[in-house]
Amino acid sequence: MIKFYTIFLIVAFTLQAQQFRFLRPVPDTIQTNGSYLYGEPNINNPANAHRGIDIAIRYDTVYSASDGYVDFVGYNPNDTIGGYEPGGGGNYIRIKSIWEGKNVYLYYMHLTKPLVTASNNVITGQPIAISGNTGNSTGPHLHFEIRMNTPDFGTVRSRRNAELWVAISGMGAIYGHIPNAPNSTRVDISPDPKPRPPYTTFGWALTYNFNDIYIESDDVYLENYAVGDVKPGTYTITALNGSYHRVVTVNAGEVVNADPPSDAEEEVFASDIFSLKQNYPNPFNPNTTISYSLSENAFVVLKIYDILGKEISVLVNEEKSDGDYEVHFNASDLPTGVYVYSIIVQSYVNSKIYRMNRKMLFLK
Repeated sequence: MIKFYTIFLIVAFTLQAQQFRFLRPVPDTIQTNGSYLYGEPNINNPANAHRGIDIAIRYDTVYSASDGYVDFVGYNPNDTIGGYEPGGGGNYIRIKSIWEGKNVYLYYMHLTKPLVTASNNVITGQPIAISGNTGNSTGPHLHFEIRMNTPDFGTVRSRRNAELWVAISGMGAIYGHIPNAPNSTRVDISPDPKPRPPYTTFGWALTYNFNDIYIESDDVYLENYAVGDVKPGTYTITALNGSYHRVVTVNAGEVVNADPPSDAEEEVFASDIFSLKQNYPNPFNPNTTISYSLSENAFVVLKIYDILGKEISVLVNEEKSDGDYEVHFNASDLPTGVYVYSIIVQSYVNSKIYRMNRKMLFLK
C-alpha cells in the first residue's frame, strides 16, 4: 500500500483570487438563502446537497444570468401549484450559454410564469420569468442551478456550485477542502460574513454530502464547503475541533480558496488509490515530466501553481482509467523559481477526494 502523511498549515492567505462568472439572476436586494447544504427543504433528503441555491424572491422578475439560448421551457399554466414538474422544479427555464468554450446550462426553477419561449435568444440581464411557488417548493422563491457540458440531471460531475458562480455586487466567496471530513461536518466562520439580515447571526456552514454519486464537488473549485455572498474582510475558518484552521482575506468580487498549494506538501492522505512521483529532471529548464499512477478509475486534476498559490497551468482535468501516466510541462514563459504541482484524485468507489502537492525548481 502506498502511504502518505499529512502536514497541516495555519497561515493567512492574500492571493489573486478567481472572479464570479455569471450575473446574479435577481437584484442585489434579494437575499440568497444558501446552497442545499441541508438538503431540499421540502424533501428533507441530505443527499440533495450541493445542487443549487435558493433565492428569496417572491413573485417578482428573474433575469438571465448570461447571454444564451433558451434550450427548454417547462410551463403548465393550468397547475398553479405543481407546474410543469409537480414533483421537482415546477415551472422552469433552461438556458444554454458558453463559458471558456464549454456549454453551460443554467436552470431557473419554481417559476410562476416564464417570459420567454424555447428557441429565444437572450442577453445578460434580460427579464426571463416571474418567480413562484411550484413543484418541490416551501414558498415563493427562485431555485437556481448550473450544469457544465450537459443538461442531464443524472450525469456525473455536471453540477456546479452556484454560490461560487454568482454573487451580490461587491461581495466575495470562500471555499475550501477539509481533508477527509465526514459528510455534514460543521465549518465555523468568524466574524459574521453576510452583508445584511437575515444573516446577522450567520456563523457556520456544512461540508457537502456525497452519498449521491451525481453530487460531486465543482471541478473548477474542487471544494467540499463554500460560503457565498461574503463581505470583504478577513475571516477565521475552523472545523474538526480546531484541527482545520484557516485565516482568509476576501476582497470585493473575489472567490478565494482557503486551501491553496503552498511551498510545503499538505493534505496528503494514506491511500492506495494513486501515487505522484517527483518530477524529472528537477531542477529543470525548461521541460520536465510529471508521473503519476492510479489503481482504479478516477477523476484526476493536475495543476501547476506558483509559490503564492496562483494557478499557472491545468495539465489534466478528466476521468482516467487505472494505470501509469506521464505529463510534460514546459516553463519557458515563466520566471525562475519554485513551483508546486498539485494532483487531486476523486475516487468513484468511495467518492472521497485525495490530494498531494510537490515542489519543483525551474532554473533558467
